[in-house]
Amino acid sequence: MIALSVVVPVYNSAVYLDECIQSLLAQTLTNCEFIFVNDGSKDDSQSIIESHQKNDSRIVLINQENQGVSVARSNGIAIAKGTYIGFVDADDTVEKDMFQTLYTIATQNKADIVVSRVKKEQDGVVVSHPHPFESEVVFDAEYIHNQIIPYMIQKDNLNSACNKIYQLDFINQHQIRFPKGVALGEDGLFNMKALSFAKSIIFTDYTGYFYREVAGSATRNIVEKDYFKQTLAVYQFDFTQFLNGKVSIQNEQQLKGLRLIDKVLAIVAIYLNAKKSGSFSSRYRYVRNMIHNSEVQKNIRQLWAEVTQNKSKFEKFILYCIKSKWMFCIVLATQYSYLRNKK
Repeated sequence: MIALSVVVPVYNSAVYLDECIQSLLAQTLTNCEFIFVNDGSKDDSQSIIESHQKNDSRIVLINQENQGVSVARSNGIAIAKGTYIGFVDADDTVEKDMFQTLYTIATQNKADIVVSRVKKEQDGVVVSHPHPFESEVVFDAEYIHNQIIPYMIQKDNLNSACNKIYQLDFINQHQIRFPKGVALGEDGLFNMKALSFAKSIIFTDYTGYFYREVAGSATRNIVEKDYFKQTLAVYQFDFTQFLNGKVSIQNEQQLKGLRLIDKVLAIVAIYLNAKKSGSFSSRYRYVRNMIHNSEVQKNIRQLWAEVTQNKSKFEKFILYCIKSKWMFCIVLATQYSYLRNKK
């Protein structure tokens, strides 16, 4: 019996791939299979996987034409044989007891989903953030529908599939797969659909997944990546088909409105403090156009009490400036905050 299948989508990942493979082969949970889906890589990724496959029969290799990470993961799910399934990105690594720990928690509690914490390297510093929900507690379907799914619509820090394991029969029974080319991100919608059917989930304080933020990543380049455009796309996205009727349309719209304003607040700081990304005038115009957007203004006015709840005095001031369209005050406040925090 295979306890756990791990699916690893691979696309031109030769630089970090060997380290990823070594961390998987070192797992203390030995009855695993590691399904590498080579998504049309043009570097040495395939040969690296094949060299390890010669020495370890647990490695399964699928070669396909480039179709993207969602198709790669879904094709991995289709051939998986484990009781549980997990996902690892090819430039990341896991602690040697990662899957043993999550599998033990899952089987002891008969949980559909188990979630670990993640270590992230950002600018050379390793950080790990706590879960937004209590750890080591089995949450049932009612709690998932009333608390966790609404949280996922409003926030995005539960989106990743890589720090979780899922009961495979449950995933296949409900035909849960990764969608292609969606605004929220494939991981987020996969998890949202999984949660809409899940009967139990556990968050654990164990930290076993190491996410490597690759230098020059598009997620860090604000010149090339239009954050607000993506934020608007998520706001306008219809989640209905992924929610299994668990959240009302009215509640969904409010949660998306709160998410929109929270993202705008973050984008203001990112763009106005990004000294090395484009000219100040271009970043100024970008922020100005964003805060004048009709959907931003509508939601910040309609949801003012909600968007200012649990915010700091500084954040409330910036939100008031956004509502009032006071760009000059926003610039002064963000510059003051940047200089103060830099000391």
